[in-house]
Amino acid sequence: MGSEAHKSIKVNLNFGELKAEVPDLASKTAQEQQTFLKSYLAEKYQGKGEMFDVTFNENHVQIVWGTPKNSAEADGLNKEALSCARNKDMGKAIELWRRAIDLNPVDPDYHYNLGLALFEIKDYKNGLDRFLETIRICPPYYRAYFVLGSIYSKMRQFDEAELYLKLGLQLQKNNVSGLVNLGAVYTIEKKFDEAIRVFESAISFSPKEARAYLGLGKIYAVQDDYENANRCFKAVIKLDPDGKLGNIAKRSLKADVSDDAVEGSVENVDELYAEGYEAYIKGDFETAIKNYKRFLKVRSHDADVWASLASCQLRVGNCTGAINAIEQAISLKGSKAAFYKQAALIYDACEKVTESGKAAQKAMELGKNDSITLTLLGKSFATLGKAQESIQYLSEAVKLNPNNINARFHLARVLKLLGQREAAKQHFEEILWTKFQTPLKEMARDEMQTLM
Repeated sequence: MGSEAHKSIKVNLNFGELKAEVPDLASKTAQEQQTFLKSYLAEKYQGKGEMFDVTFNENHVQIVWGTPKNSAEADGLNKEALSCARNKDMGKAIELWRRAIDLNPVDPDYHYNLGLALFEIKDYKNGLDRFLETIRICPPYYRAYFVLGSIYSKMRQFDEAELYLKLGLQLQKNNVSGLVNLGAVYTIEKKFDEAIRVFESAISFSPKEARAYLGLGKIYAVQDDYENANRCFKAVIKLDPDGKLGNIAKRSLKADVSDDAVEGSVENVDELYAEGYEAYIKGDFETAIKNYKRFLKVRSHDADVWASLASCQLRVGNCTGAINAIEQAISLKGSKAAFYKQAALIYDACEKVTESGKAAQKAMELGKNDSITLTLLGKSFATLGKAQESIQYLSEAVKLNPNNINARFHLARVLKLLGQREAAKQHFEEILWTKFQTPLKEMARDEMQTLM
């Protein structure tokens, strides 16, 4: 069957990078290299493709992956689903894509689109499964790798995030968003040299990419390279003068600020924030607190800085200071859901159960329905003896993020309390199997002993 009868996807791989990936090629002739690489690439990228073709050029290797074109019925369902998704009718779109998949289970677009729709309704577990199925069927489907990298980064599974972003960039090396996201992951992992290289690559492809300049600026600031940090922050300000990134960059500009600085000076006040932010990202929370407080003596109405101060106070164990600061932030900007979520976290850490639950509830009312907020509300209900309400929210938290072991632990304890021993045991075991090192493992092991 010819390529005209197939739905195809084409990607180009750098020939030099590919030869480096398979170092034993050096001893082979040019013809032997091509024969070996065709077999190697088919094993790596063919997946469920009925058609798979490899073409060698001077500098790159082109892969063409193909699957038979869809029936008119499946194609119609896909078009209708896309229309529903554009109109925000995700329930109908999901139903239509599932029907299309039943008719043609090896079309990667259907699985990818379904994954996006599931994420739109916050069904993260099933959405994640669809993206993984997309690349199982069609390994060259680079868009799915970038989405997976972003998802795993948000789940704080940075090894997986790095893996999928790098796999995506092998297939589309000029994907600027993928490069920026990988740079952010490297920064979190403190792989600063790699992060700088990736951010600079993003800028080479897109010279006006403010996110890449901001990422570079943050790294240089951590490394005390203030000249380069300021150069990058000024680039961000030029590219996004009135936007969120530009405002972050303005506050991050570094200059000498002495203890004798005039606190009423606008210039010096901005530098105080930069000093505080720099100390925060370095983990020097005491210095950050000092500078944030000095900043707030002049600009007491800056809610975001009050929230930053609250985070630092909690990090140094000052519950009273953290609570006072986040309550001040909320009093100034009571419509910001993130502040209520932060307040719920602070109250929870300070063992103020009722306040934590109320703050989490308010965050949800304002649209913050993520796994962490649900966990805080569920945990609050559990502590107050409201088991059924607790199970409802903790179960939803686990559904949204199966790797949320804090939610699993508290859910298991409630299930155990209600006599649902097998269900509780299953969640405790999930915690014990996780690869993360956490005190919850030992706590789960202790709880398991009472179920034996």
